[in-house]
Amino acid sequence: MRVCLLVPAIALVVLTGCSSGKGPVLVSSGDQTPYALGYADELTGATKSFGEAQTQEKTLSAGFGARVEELKKPDWDKVLYVVDESDKAGKSADYAEAHGEMDAVRSFWDSEKDNITGKVVGNAQHTVKEAGCSADVAGPVSFSLNDAITKQTQKKLRGKNEGFIAIERYKTSLGPQNVAALEKLGDDVAQASYDVHVQMVVQRERLHRLVADKDAAKKTIDRFVKEESAYQAEAGRTDAEKKASVDRVTAANKSKAEIDAAASQAAQLSKQMDAAIDSATKDYEKALDQLRAKIAEKKKAAPRA
Repeated sequence: MRVCLLVPAIALVVLTGCSSGKGPVLVSSGDQTPYALGYADELTGATKSFGEAQTQEKTLSAGFGARVEELKKPDWDKVLYVVDESDKAGKSADYAEAHGEMDAVRSFWDSEKDNITGKVVGNAQHTVKEAGCSADVAGPVSFSLNDAITKQTQKKLRGKNEGFIAIERYKTSLGPQNVAALEKLGDDVAQASYDVHVQMVVQRERLHRLVADKDAAKKTIDRFVKEESAYQAEAGRTDAEKKASVDRVTAANKSKAEIDAAASQAAQLSKQMDAAIDSATKDYEKALDQLRAKIAEKKKAAPRA
């Protein structure tokens, strides 16, 4: 579960900038077998996460104007307030911590949802059958679980954004259509702000740390393979135990073979990360300035009460 690493990583970024006391002492995990065996996947994951944040910022920022066009005669001062507060939320410690937690939940759900959904559907189907019904509940149950996860994670993030307090406070005067559009705008601004101010920076630090562990991870895998070979040679080992050990060695060698390619790609990206973060931040700030200007124009053109 590579995204779980983001929660302490985000905390460290925040603590580094605001505390003069002694921080946590974290040593390299390069000599630990579980870490070494999953090292190539971690490298690939960090590289992918950085690129996804960069792409997401561009997509969200490019759509700010369209979100504004969805609004029908709102109070433009309140719209601007939501935008400003969403921008601040996206780079706040509270929002970043919540986002790290939600990313971990989503990562877990994405990897385990088929297994979990299958068990829930099986229990639900059994209950329905016991009640004498023949309806197939697989579709509705699967949809409900996915929908619940999505809505609850969204609710968690919105709870860290001051702008959503204003939306809730004035939802009657804003009207249902404007509330929905303004919520989307708030989500987009907060997420884009988070991408450039937190996510890309966290992934850069994560990638630097991972790249530095390459040699240690390879040595750890070599040690693990030797330990498995010694285990196979022990007296009393059954054929089943030996086969399981051989399978572990095969998987370990496969992991080691993937390290150089993943590390090479990560090292190349690592050299470009600072420039990419600067570019994405400027792109976001430009889009935010244009958004504020658009809101000002809308306010100026609106008929006076």
